[in-house]
Amino acid sequence: MPKDFLHLLSRFVSFQSVSTNVAFMPEIIKTVDWLKALFSQNGFKVKTFPGPHSNPIVFAEFANGAPKTVLIYGHYDVQPADPTSWLSDPFTLTSRNGRLWGRGVLDNKGQILIHIFTILKLIKENKLAYNIKFLVEGNEETSNPDLPGIMRKYKSRLKSDYVLVSDGEMVNNFPVLEASLRGGFNLTLKYTTGKNNLHSGIAGGAVPNAALELSRFLSTLPKFTGLYQDVDPITPAQIANNRQLLKISADPLEVFGVKKLLTEPDLDVYTQTGLRPTLQVTGLKSGYIDTGYANIVPATAEARINFRMVASQKPANVLDAFKKYVASHTPPYVNFDIVFSGMHNPVKLDVSRPIFTTASRLLTKVYGQTPPLKYVGGAIPFISDVKDIFGVDTLSIPLGNEDCNMHGANENFRLDLVEKGLEFSRLFFSSVKI
Repeated sequence: MPKDFLHLLSRFVSFQSVSTNVAFMPEIIKTVDWLKALFSQNGFKVKTFPGPHSNPIVFAEFANGAPKTVLIYGHYDVQPADPTSWLSDPFTLTSRNGRLWGRGVLDNKGQILIHIFTILKLIKENKLAYNIKFLVEGNEETSNPDLPGIMRKYKSRLKSDYVLVSDGEMVNNFPVLEASLRGGFNLTLKYTTGKNNLHSGIAGGAVPNAALELSRFLSTLPKFTGLYQDVDPITPAQIANNRQLLKISADPLEVFGVKKLLTEPDLDVYTQTGLRPTLQVTGLKSGYIDTGYANIVPATAEARINFRMVASQKPANVLDAFKKYVASHTPPYVNFDIVFSGMHNPVKLDVSRPIFTTASRLLTKVYGQTPPLKYVGGAIPFISDVKDIFGVDTLSIPLGNEDCNMHGANENFRLDLVEKGLEFSRLFFSSVKI
């Protein structure tokens, strides 16, 4: 493991660049300044793209006269980290048990740094085979509302022949080429049944309970057929590909830590999560839940719901259908309100293009395993924006271990996979002929 890579990663991880809380803005600025200095000191032209509702985006470009240009995307922002849940300080890079530990070590600081580090080395060795552009944003974890507009504004600066993203997990530590990602949005549904909470003895049984009314509505969500409008049919080739994934994958029950999978009949876990839409209740809030009991009838209740859509669905159409569904399934004595955010489109990638074949060959050389396709249940909005704005299919190649626990406590990156990631990156960006 190169010591200079570990030194850079240690510094990168030390910044508490949490984008979900404005209290961390000083740390965001420190991270941006550090990235700008790193690129500038190595011959890049550097610019920041500000947004009205987002943290600065760092854009860096290096031209060496090569015939082709690669744009590499990543993000410097991270999820919050409660130190009481970690075995070591989340913002201090720690090495133990063959892994690197720290918030952002994999999502996404470690993965984007693999490509930054490699390219800086190749520049010094005069072996870089491409012109390079980096776009490193600070709001991936909060669904950056400004990114599409910024990309359109600076379209000529960002224009490239190829786009590469490494942000995510492999399958049981085997390489994959991602072939699609789901789109979607989040929303808050609020039910109001009265002006204020009421005494459960005086009013209970006579007035509607917002918590109970919302629970009744949520129990009907499996009947919401609007979630499935315009879903692409699943092809035999996709089913066959996903069977190959199952052969190399770990037991999903063990990975998820659950007793049973609730997939649709005859669908495996990869087909269900990558090629079918879903909605998930991600949070509930109503009444009193602190110490002791408040004997009340709650007047308000709130649910947070996450929607995931597959190509060729339109999230806006699903949202419209959901609003109608809420209106038709909510009792007239209940007022409701819906607020949504973070809408982004699903994307299908044309993996038949030559650059995907080249990447597959290099991955096979490094990992000793031909990468199957992966239809991804998650989302990277940037990838769909690139498709919409530039008409380019992004090479989405995750380098991280499946048990990295990104977004959770003790996020980690296996050292052997860091080394393989560095090897792949060097082969991809160098003039070495395979």
